[in-house]
Amino acid sequence: MTGTILKDVNAKTSRQWREDGVILIKEAFSVYWLDILVDGIEQAMENPSPIARDYIGESGGRFFTDHHMCRRIEAFRRFEEESNVTELAAKIMRTEKLNYVDEHLLVKEPGTENKTHWHQDLPYYEIGGPDFGSFWIPLDAVDENSGALRFVKGSHRSGKIYQPVRIAEGVLVEEADQYDGPVPNIDENPDLYEVVSYNMLPGDALFFHAGVLHAAFPNKTTTRRRRALSTRYAGSESYWQPRPYVPAANNTQDLEEGGPLDSEAYPVVWRN
Repeated sequence: MTGTILKDVNAKTSRQWREDGVILIKEAFSVYWLDILVDGIEQAMENPSPIARDYIGESGGRFFTDHHMCRRIEAFRRFEEESNVTELAAKIMRTEKLNYVDEHLLVKEPGTENKTHWHQDLPYYEIGGPDFGSFWIPLDAVDENSGALRFVKGSHRSGKIYQPVRIAEGVLVEEADQYDGPVPNIDENPDLYEVVSYNMLPGDALFFHAGVLHAAFPNKTTTRRRRALSTRYAGSESYWQPRPYVPAANNTQDLEEGGPLDSEAYPVVWRN
């Protein structure tokens, strides 16, 4: 069961992604695939990888993150290989080829006061070029009370790369390049930025550019989980760009700076 490619994902959709940095796709994935991912998430949380992070807030709650689940858990491998996720990403990017970069699991349990601080994905990964995007796929209904994402619309077009932060704590990563300095204080200067957020249902998906500034609210609900899977892909114009801080590092010894990504670390998962 592969799923379907939505008819309204077209050239206009691609232009909106490149201009705004984020698009919302309603009913992108079927219940069939959501059920498989729910099972996979439980397995991942019961058997975390060495690079998993588990943040417990002072007031309780739990913010769990992990990477590359498809390399060890069958449910995620099936989703990557058999669902419509890669073809949908390629159609939005309008690319001839797609390389897998990462999967990122982000679970905020009820009562998790940890917000996700403003950041870009770009400085956390060793990918250069204009074609680097992520799906954000919720397995629960999300809104501002339960951890919805927020974006600074069009911020990826500034050309700036900001110093990464530890997303659940908001402190700068000292071992990372300083790039263009810390992320601006967006929340204290709301008139300077066009901030958008999205209420979503299971099956909906956001697709956003790796350079767009984004954050997420805490999960202040008492009963509702916020489980989300982010899958990241690089398109035809991407290349390998080594960086000093890569939390989900791959074995890239065979890659050359500025060269193609095609490798065991970044396998080709779709071709036109």
